[in-house]
Amino acid sequence: MKRQLHLAIGLLLFASTALKSQSAPNFTITDSDGQSHNLYTDYLDQGKTVVIKFFFTTCPPCNAIAPLMEPFYQEWGGGAHDVEFISLSIMNFDDNNDVALYKAAKGHTFPGAGINGGSITASQPYINGMFGNFTGTPTFAVIGPDRSVIFDPRGISFVATLDSVDVAIRSTGAEKPPIPYTISGTVKNTLNVGVAGVSVSVSGLEQYVDTTDSAGQFEFTAMLEPRLDYYLSASKNYNFVNGVTTSDMIDIRKHVLALQIITQPTRLLAADANKSGGISTQDIVELRKLVLSVQDSLSQQESWFFYNAAYTFINPEHPFPEIYNTLNAAIKFRTSSLPPFHFRAIKIGDINESADPGQ
Repeated sequence: MKRQLHLAIGLLLFASTALKSQSAPNFTITDSDGQSHNLYTDYLDQGKTVVIKFFFTTCPPCNAIAPLMEPFYQEWGGGAHDVEFISLSIMNFDDNNDVALYKAAKGHTFPGAGINGGSITASQPYINGMFGNFTGTPTFAVIGPDRSVIFDPRGISFVATLDSVDVAIRSTGAEKPPIPYTISGTVKNTLNVGVAGVSVSVSGLEQYVDTTDSAGQFEFTAMLEPRLDYYLSASKNYNFVNGVTTSDMIDIRKHVLALQIITQPTRLLAADANKSGGISTQDIVELRKLVLSVQDSLSQQESWFFYNAAYTFINPEHPFPEIYNTLNAAIKFRTSSLPPFHFRAIKIGDINESADPGQ
């Protein structure tokens, strides 16, 4: 019995490996514009990835995902870069004229073919189970330049499905052409006053940067890839003594002695001069050195601290672990995100918020 079980498992593993190792068969279609397309010669042998969408013109789910297709196609360069999309109808009642009308109605610019363009023949290996179970339209197949096939990447929604297709395309080595994306917003202190001189940049792409004006506003354009996550960060690291006075140190001492507890998260962050994740007499020592001109900077903190103004503190009376060494301080975005973006600015050491935001 064990021998039979092991044999059955081995056969299943062999079948799975064989399925994955199948290469995409070549095909030639004539699209609805009368243009001929050979999978190997025109695309794979040229180093391009091909995304095939199996559909038919009266398919309700196909019609539902259709508005997302052209923007997705353009994200990948509209056929002019590493990827080409081809739509193939699997129904014998769809001819090239039907596909042409469908494309015009949906605003699609990628090639498509019906039965008289060869779509049925080209589709057969995929709908007959050569690469996995075909569950209906729309279904996608991503074919890499090495002729490998990633069949039926799918998600729980149409957007999630295209995200899965996006991941599959990237796995073939294709690179999405970046697009210009304008980033704008404000940096304001806790009194809602704009902070000048703040450098705002895309993390990891610091060549894209702008410095806030006197109103705390920034705006710049970066070349970014659609569907990737990016993070916006802010920095201002000079004039450490700005706003730091004896009064601030008194407030910290009262907190340490439990005479007057600081509860506001922004004031607690301002009081943590040594970035220890808490408030102690060591913070007073750090600030006193600034006030007495013993040193002109803090050993662990930058002059200002910035975080996403839309962030809500889970534990306002102990905000440090939420905001230090996490992505909560940054602003996460994609090219589909709509600016403006807003940062909240905290002057380190300035408990009573007397710092000049222009300095």
